[in-house]
Amino acid sequence: MKIFFTSVLILNLLLEGLAAASLIGGPQGIFSEAHPEGGMWAMNYGFAALAFASAVFWIWPYRENRQAVTSVLGILLTFHTFMFISLAIPGNQMPGMIAHAVMAVLCFVAFTQRSKWCSE
Repeated sequence: MKIFFTSVLILNLLLEGLAAASLIGGPQGIFSEAHPEGGMWAMNYGFAALAFASAVFWIWPYRENRQAVTSVLGILLTFHTFMFISLAIPGNQMPGMIAHAVMAVLCFVAFTQRSKWCSE
């Protein structure tokens, strides 16, 4: 299960890192010439995705600590669940919606099984 947990963290890094790169460097990102009055949502989400991608680095030394694992998995589970809901409402971004749904399920499984590799 520890390998599963590590795999979930690495998959989260890849998924959110790719999202961050495409949103920050995309047409509505850092190189955009127009700065809308309502803000640059795509770029802002890109930097937020980068923060979520970094979870693997913060938890790495504490991958067996139940309290640390519970916190990180709880945050990732909540994030991916609500991103799935947010993308499901308009229903026009299927790849992102599916990716967040899969990540939410993987985080849920890891969360429910954390006692198999964590120490108190």
